[in-house]
Amino acid sequence: MTWLLRLYPRTWRRRYGAEVEEILAGRTFSFRTTIDLVAGAIDVWLHPVETLAAAAAAAPPRKDDTTMLNRILRFDCAAAYGPDVTREDAWKAGVSMILTTLVLTIGWMALHVRLGDDAVVDAFGMLPFMIGMVVSMRYTYLKGRSAAVQAIFIGGLTAVLVAIFAMAGLLTRLLP
Repeated sequence: MTWLLRLYPRTWRRRYGAEVEEILAGRTFSFRTTIDLVAGAIDVWLHPVETLAAAAAAAPPRKDDTTMLNRILRFDCAAAYGPDVTREDAWKAGVSMILTTLVLTIGWMALHVRLGDDAVVDAFGMLPFMIGMVVSMRYTYLKGRSAAVQAIFIGGLTAVLVAIFAMAGLLTRLLP
């Protein structure tokens, strides 16, 4: 997973890269850690390294924080799962996933009825569920991150999914 550190600015990697690699050395690949690393990179790009370093130096250290990186990457709990997801958060995630999936499915069905049996439209058939999952991450995996980080992460992942499904549809249309 250390290849994800390439998402961070070069100056940040020079200062904190070895420390993060050390933190990651004892961890196995997980979806949560991947999201933490990507969201952390977005956060670092949005807030220059100097600001983070100044804030870390000015903040009084907490007993459970051994390094500034633990706070940045949300690795401050023993299992590296970030902020606790409450029952209310789980309900919000579930409702947002269901509503997003429902709205996008209705849109997809309307498009399918209007355009007929089109390979690109058909390729988007699974997209509502996947985007619903991505949107629900706001209350689970991305909980505790800034609104800007959440928007960039969710919007970026949604754009990537749309592009992948569109390309799959176009390739299906072109192939005999």
